[in-house]
Amino acid sequence: MKHFSDVVEKIDQAIIKSRLNSLTLMMMTDRSERIRRIATVLQELPKGAYLIGTGPSTVGIIPLTVEEVVLGRAATPLEEPAEAVVDYEIGDAMYLGPHEVSRVHAKICRFKDQAEWNTAIFDLGSQSGI
Repeated sequence: MKHFSDVVEKIDQAIIKSRLNSLTLMMMTDRSERIRRIATVLQELPKGAYLIGTGPSTVGIIPLTVEEVVLGRAATPLEEPAEAVVDYEIGDAMYLGPHEVSRVHAKICRFKDQAEWNTAIFDLGSQSGI
């Protein structure tokens, strides 16, 4: 069992080191520079609808190219897989357990109301809320 506990310790250390490295990199960049970079990326995106992830595990830009997208994550080894189909899986496996996103979290729907597109988000029974 000693070998197993050594592996567990190393995994824990690797997770912490990864998170600290990300935070260090972010904090080494001046805030105004970070904001400029974000603005530059957003201005370069092609016209369309996007979901902008801003949580510790969900940072990213997801293009919404269909009228309905279900968001979720893969089940952890201690959970049963979700019965519903998830269109976009978010990599939320901090400490091999859920952190921000439920297995079946939310549904984003785009619909045309007369001449313009509108977007709505619906919670699908998530534990974390939307």
